[in-house]
Amino acid sequence: MNNVKCKTKSMAVRDFCLVWGCPGLVILTISLFVSLKVGNDFGQDNFAKFVTFVISSGLLWTVYYLFQSVLAEVPLRLQNGQREGTTLLTNQETEAVTEDSMDNMSIEQVHEYLAEVLPQTESAQEPLPEELQEPIIEISDSVEPTKEATDTIETSSEQPDLYAQRCKEYQREQEQRRQNTIDAIIEYVTHTMSPYIYDNEELEKLCDAIRKWADDWRHIPVPIRLKSTLTTLDLRHFVWNIAERLGSKKDYTGRVRADFIKRMFPDVMRDIEQDSIRNFKFQPDTGNIVIDEPDKGDYHFHYEKFN
Repeated sequence: MNNVKCKTKSMAVRDFCLVWGCPGLVILTISLFVSLKVGNDFGQDNFAKFVTFVISSGLLWTVYYLFQSVLAEVPLRLQNGQREGTTLLTNQETEAVTEDSMDNMSIEQVHEYLAEVLPQTESAQEPLPEELQEPIIEISDSVEPTKEATDTIETSSEQPDLYAQRCKEYQREQEQRRQNTIDAIIEYVTHTMSPYIYDNEELEKLCDAIRKWADDWRHIPVPIRLKSTLTTLDLRHFVWNIAERLGSKKDYTGRVRADFIKRMFPDVMRDIEQDSIRNFKFQPDTGNIVIDEPDKGDYHFHYEKFN
């Protein structure tokens, strides 16, 4: 094995020297001669010699590389042409014998002739490497797939479909639940804030701000005008009741809620610090709007029992 590897390496080095080494010396010699010739014309200017040497070397190497590329493809094309010609000739001979002699030959004679011709055609083709050959599995005609194997195949093919279907159903359920939550919040806002909002236009602005806040906790609301003064305690309870039903507390934090309420009702919240606003559940049962704790896993309000 080691001797074979050494011989292979030595042959590779020899081929490399023959293909690139000898032509390389010729190219460098020609380039040197050309540079000396040009340098003599420019009064033995070294810069002119160097530039001429580099340009001529590059051009000669490019031409030689293209020449080698063309020579490398010629044997492959000739070999492929020979294979196609051999295959075509064999097929034509088989068809000619089949058309001309089928009527005069018996079935046994036809089988004998094909048995002689087909192995020769197969032997003309190069075999694939062992690692590329597919294993041949012989299956008896008498063996039929059992019912259990058939059920297993059908079950495995149905599993991806069931998985994708369940994922879509879960996503639809989550979207429907979120939409139901927003609808319940808007109904609560309309019911609770209608007596205190300046007019219907301001109420629509308030509902629109709540919807956008439900979609994005970073939403900045526009100021809302009130016709009846609500206390800071009422407004803190109001925003807390909404935020508790919007989802993750990592998004709707105390600072986010305080900033939202301070921007929405700037007149009422003008004189109160943001850190004080974050105490939303202070005196939960006091004021016109009280704290409405949601049931576990539920988004519905209980404002009806407070009226």
